[in-house]
Amino acid sequence: MGKSCRLLIVMATCLFAIFSLRWEAWSQMQEGRFTAVGGDTILDHSTGLMWAATDNGEDITWEQAKFYCEKFTGGNHTDWRLPTLAELDTIFDQNSASRFKTFKAITLTGCCPWTSDSRRNRARTIFFMTGEINTFDQGTSSSMRALPVRTAR
Repeated sequence: MGKSCRLLIVMATCLFAIFSLRWEAWSQMQEGRFTAVGGDTILDHSTGLMWAATDNGEDITWEQAKFYCEKFTGGNHTDWRLPTLAELDTIFDQNSASRFKTFKAITLTGCCPWTSDSRRNRARTIFFMTGEINTFDQGTSSSMRALPVRTAR
């Protein structure tokens, strides 16, 4: 085997080791990021947001989702709301093996939680299978969900 081939193998091995260590460190960091609070809420220590542990569980329009979030009483709190697009993006996990790519602490039963980001009769969401940002008519309900959030800090 030539020098350049051996060098290439050594470099590839080093890169693999570096990326493996970075992945392990990232995974360990994410494990401590979330704490279950009661049985129905999750605290995200990196953002200071508290999330419902799961979405509403069925198709829902934007108005219904807004109402659902405002009436949610998880963790004995009453200041729940729809998340902004930026807040919702913080729980998207591209590396998740789940169908809907959230961190393990949060469960989605549909692809697209509504956000408070709206304009006229349209609102934004994230397609949790790919991370794509979409805008839908607020009357759309198929696969749309409500995932309450509140500021915990």
